[in-house]
Amino acid sequence: MPTKPDQHPRDLGGGFQIHNPDDGTPIREMFTFGERLLIISDKCIYAIRVADQIDPKRTNAALPHNIQQKLFDHGAKSELVCRSFLQAWRLFRKEFQKIDNEAALAESFAALGELVAMRNSADEFKVVQQSAIEKVASAGRDSSIAIPAVGNVRTRCKTFAQRADHCAAALMSIVRMFYPEMKKGNWDTFCDLVKSKYGKDDNFSKLMEELTPFLRTVRNTRDCLDHHNVSGVVTHDFELHADGQIGVPSIEVNFRDSVVDRCAIVDFMDGTISVILDAFEMVIVHMCAKNIQTFAGMPMTIAPLSDDYRKAWRVRFAYGMFYADGQFAPCG
Repeated sequence: MPTKPDQHPRDLGGGFQIHNPDDGTPIREMFTFGERLLIISDKCIYAIRVADQIDPKRTNAALPHNIQQKLFDHGAKSELVCRSFLQAWRLFRKEFQKIDNEAALAESFAALGELVAMRNSADEFKVVQQSAIEKVASAGRDSSIAIPAVGNVRTRCKTFAQRADHCAAALMSIVRMFYPEMKKGNWDTFCDLVKSKYGKDDNFSKLMEELTPFLRTVRNTRDCLDHHNVSGVVTHDFELHADGQIGVPSIEVNFRDSVVDRCAIVDFMDGTISVILDAFEMVIVHMCAKNIQTFAGMPMTIAPLSDDYRKAWRVRFAYGMFYADGQFAPCG
């Protein structure tokens, strides 16, 4: 009787758990992304690869079956994740869009990475600023005064601006998938294209009219900081003013058509994150809505989800149809 060959350990069943003692929250989403399995818990995003991807010839039977890696300390409870990557995952679907949906989703994931890095930079700046305040006594016994210092303020702003510009660039890459004629255009070009294509009174046109100055400022700020244009972007550490008040670290922009009045750097960073997240979410929603394909012969649309669906799906918009009574029925 022929001997049954030994079964390779990787052919056996098995399971695994997430090895992160700082997490412990439920898994909310799990799907294939490129060559990886993405797992999204409330707190984190993980990438899972199997041993056969690392060792396809099976030369090392002792290799663990699954290799996991934490990618972000942001998960399904994070607005950054839900309004960028998860929203893109709900919209970039081959059933509804003719673009390279996998490439668009990859750019969305890249944008999420930049958003997370921006958030980390902003949070770190707040911590460093507060620490500087706490370390410095407000006055001495003589006629001098010590004021706090963050240090490397311009470099910190430069790193943040680069991340913001990278995020906007990822969004522009997606724009060019929907509108190939935008191959060499910028945000002003795209704004003009949208208005000429859909009319100046269209909601997409109004959105781009509002967002374009901001996106232009993101690029101009990054250009100034990258090329040491001191007059275009001016940064300040803590400063003692003539009235005796100590000003917190601040930034001001005046370059080309971009003007940002002097404001606290922490406010500038928080505001930039908020608006660029709005821009990413709403631009992809409008582009998908304008280019949607019929599904099984039925006309589809994109609309806001009700609170119940929004809580379950963790995004604000989805494909679906309206019933005769006006109720929106999302398509999973």
